[in-house]
Amino acid sequence: SSGINAEYGGTEFKAVFSNTETGCMPSYVSWVESELEWFADMFSRQVFPQGSVIGHGVAGECVAIALKHADQLSQNGLDISFLMHRLLQPGISETLKRNHIQIMEASQLRAKEEHWKKCQFSRQTGDIKKLDDLLKTYNVDLSKYCVSTGDDNIYVTLCHSVISFVRSFHSYLQDAKKMYNVRVKKQLIDSITSCLQFQSFQLKLAPPDEEIRTVVTSSDMFMNKEFIPAVITFLELQVTGQPVPQIRKILDTNDIL
Repeated sequence: SSGINAEYGGTEFKAVFSNTETGCMPSYVSWVESELEWFADMFSRQVFPQGSVIGHGVAGECVAIALKHADQLSQNGLDISFLMHRLLQPGISETLKRNHIQIMEASQLRAKEEHWKKCQFSRQTGDIKKLDDLLKTYNVDLSKYCVSTGDDNIYVTLCHSVISFVRSFHSYLQDAKKMYNVRVKKQLIDSITSCLQFQSFQLKLAPPDEEIRTVVTSSDMFMNKEFIPAVITFLELQVTGQPVPQIRKILDTNDIL
């Protein structure tokens, strides 16, 4: 509501003082800053409470809406986006941190339970289409990893831990995109790098068993030739707007199985 009040306040200010000097502008700016600090405090308590998870999509969407309202104030000659980012940054940073920990813990658990078998999907559930649509977001073609048995089932030659990782990591990336600002760039890149490195490393720990060789090799190829390069492109074009050499180094140090 503060964002709306500030917007209306700006419109009224321009109407009243349109033909006068801007000597009153500092008072308006001071009032907007006070309102924004109050809004950011209330916003953070509700959107970034202890235990909230960015991957659920709520935090990112709320931040995106708040920033959109902040941008509307620029129409009245007052750009508060930088202040909004600064006030919300602690909550965004903490949420990114908690979600990073959750992804890492989930990856560790899945690695312990991995059976290194190809994943079976039923056409009727629609799960294979959801996975295909998710990967299309990054221009990754799932069909090359799919094997149809002629019945209702489709097998994907990727291990369970990789598919689960892709799903959770996609959610993380989409919300991080909505909350991104330069103040959290290093934290975000460090987080993404460690998550991708860990998931890739788990494949190197697979048992040297010929029966699972096809799935392990296919999963490793998918991560290093498909998914990680796609994540890099997504970050450079849609999030940071800059090269991410730190993540590119993962590809340079990873040897395909």
